[in-house]
Amino acid sequence: MTSTKLLTAIAIATVLVSGTVVAGSAQAKARDHKQASPVLQVVPNSSLPGQVSYGWQYFSNPRAAHAVVISPSGEYFLGRGDGPKQITGPAGDVLMTRSAKE
Repeated sequence: MTSTKLLTAIAIATVLVSGTVVAGSAQAKARDHKQASPVLQVVPNSSLPGQVSYGWQYFSNPRAAHAVVISPSGEYFLGRGDGPKQITGPAGDVLMTRSAKE
C-alpha cells in the first residue's frame, strides 16, 4: 500500500470517528434551532505547513457514514464505510475506469 493510500485510509477513519462526535453536537443544535444541517459537514484540519496532512480537506456525513477527502492537488476520495476510493485525479480530472468487458 502506498504511503498516500495509507495516509488517506487513516484520514478517512479519523473523519468517520470524529464525524460522529461532531454530528452529535450538530444534530442537537439543529433540533434546538429547527434548522436542517448540510449533508456534508466540514471536519477541521489544524495541521501546519510541513506536516503530511497539511492542505487536505475533510468532509463527512455521519448519518450515512460517508466521507470525502480532497488532497492539496485536487484528488477526490470517497468513503462509504468500505475504505476510501479515489474518484478523481489531480486537478479534479475524472479517472478513467475500465469497463467490465476489458
